[in-house]
Order: sequence, then C-alpha cells, then structure tokens
Amino acid sequence: MLELLRERDAEDIKVFGGGIIPEGDIPSLKAQGVAEIFTPGAPTGQVVEWVRSHVGSVAA
Repeated sequence: MLELLRERDAEDIKVFGGGIIPEGDIPSLKAQGVAEIFTPGAPTGQVVEWVRSHVGSVAA
C-alpha cells in the first residue's frame, strides 16, 4: 500500500494500523512508512487522540 501511495504522489496520506502484530515487526513497518501501530489493549481514546493530532480534518 505504501508503495502505491508513493507511486501516486500521495505520501501525505497517513497509514496506521493495529492488531496482533509481532513487536519485532513494528520497527520495520515504521521504517517503511507506517505512521503508527496500535497493539492489542491500546485504549480507544489513545487511538482517537493520535488520529486527531496526526490527521488533518476532512472538509464536509
């Protein structure tokens, strides 16, 4: 996905995710351009706060 975004000059789109991702894979994913990874147990409020502070508002 990150490669496709780069090809389309859309690197301003933040890619983030979560779930059961091995701790050892997280540094590699971030090095490839994933903005943030939320592991199981991350409070919803933490995810919402991250989105609010890292993703621009969308025009309605």
